[in-house]
Amino acid sequence: MTSALLRIVRTPLSLMAALLLAACDVPSLMPPDARLPDGSTYSGEIHEGLFHGQGVQHFASGMIYSGQFRDGYWQGQGELESHAGWRYQGEFQQGVMAGQGVFEDDTIRYEGTFKNDEFNGQGRYEVNGSVYFAEFVDGDPVTGQHVTDYGVYHGEFRDWLYHGEGTYSYADAPDGAGSLSGMWEYGDYVDADQPAPLATAQPLTEQILAEDRQRLNDQIAGLELERPGVTDAYFLAVGGDGTESVFMRDIQVAKAGLQKQFDVENRAIMLLNHRDYQTYPLAIRPSIAAALKALDEQMNPEEDLLVIHLVSHGSQDGQLLLQQPGMDLPDLSPEDFAQMLEPLNARHKVLVVSACYSGHWLNEMKDSDILILASAREDRTSFGCGDDSEMTWFTKAVYQSVGLSFTNPDAMIAQINQQIRVWEEEIGMKEESWSYPQAHLGETLRQWLSQRVASQE
Repeated sequence: MTSALLRIVRTPLSLMAALLLAACDVPSLMPPDARLPDGSTYSGEIHEGLFHGQGVQHFASGMIYSGQFRDGYWQGQGELESHAGWRYQGEFQQGVMAGQGVFEDDTIRYEGTFKNDEFNGQGRYEVNGSVYFAEFVDGDPVTGQHVTDYGVYHGEFRDWLYHGEGTYSYADAPDGAGSLSGMWEYGDYVDADQPAPLATAQPLTEQILAEDRQRLNDQIAGLELERPGVTDAYFLAVGGDGTESVFMRDIQVAKAGLQKQFDVENRAIMLLNHRDYQTYPLAIRPSIAAALKALDEQMNPEEDLLVIHLVSHGSQDGQLLLQQPGMDLPDLSPEDFAQMLEPLNARHKVLVVSACYSGHWLNEMKDSDILILASAREDRTSFGCGDDSEMTWFTKAVYQSVGLSFTNPDAMIAQINQQIRVWEEEIGMKEESWSYPQAHLGETLRQWLSQRVASQE
């Protein structure tokens, strides 16, 4: 969820409004062009120098709140809409989602009880036809039902997987047969004392992997061929850490940003580790290699551009975390990825790596035919990768605030670095903590971009 982002409307906002209005008579309504120190604008009712009553607040990020205010806070019924595509409609208390409400985006819908910006209490959570009817605590289901086309589980959960006491009933089994009842551990049935059911149970992890390969095959089958004489971009996005939703939002923003320049709607493969594992194919190393191979087969190596966006938490040796709840996955190192790229025919490549210590990727990957944009120096962390962020700071700079453009790539790189510096200074970050984004532009790619891609912009 986006708790820290939402809480910018708490006490500091009330003080901002009070400061703006203290020097003059307080009007009952604030005009729509009244701008606050944080760059947001407010239009609505005012009482004793505070937002109070009905109002609308627009933020510089594109987020909009409309609804009830009390003593400077979002309070009562309201609607919060993000430019990233999600929306909440329901109750607020003291500036956070609290009470009954509905949260939804392009892939999920939750309807139920909220507390402190998280799913807390009874709720219904739906993703791609799979539905949880459960008691939620801090955003996760802890007990209830999970209904899929394959069957129904009723019991306890941990990290969105079946864990604890529970019963799974197969959808196509006769009444009273084909069910498993007993103890589960992270998705696998482990109660060996239970009599074997009529239908042999397939471990949930194996089922997930089998279904996951089909999801990847579906994306591959939907790829469009390159267009002769046109510079097409083919796009691979990898969101590595499945414990935080920020990485799902991040790869969606990256694709939308690239779409402004190239038609990648059907020339993209999206891989993601996430608790809702049915949203996209998993970001595991075999799938990453298979996706690269599939994209390469559709491209013209002389005419087309391969764009890759990698986002996750990064370790100090440069590896990207690949983590899916309930699975033990090896991480992705720059050396691993270089080996995946080596057999491809694709010549012209753009690689964006948004992760802490991602400067390591330049050391391994740079050559004359690649543009690499890394969010941090090899000894520095980057920012915006918490679950309270809409996207990482680097992705926001590359695809939104500056925009991925190849007319003047050197200027683009400078503007991205400057934007990151501005944000770091705005929050009072000291120089020893600055991320220092890194970039490499190969000379062969520079010339090719100036001849082919820039002419299409």
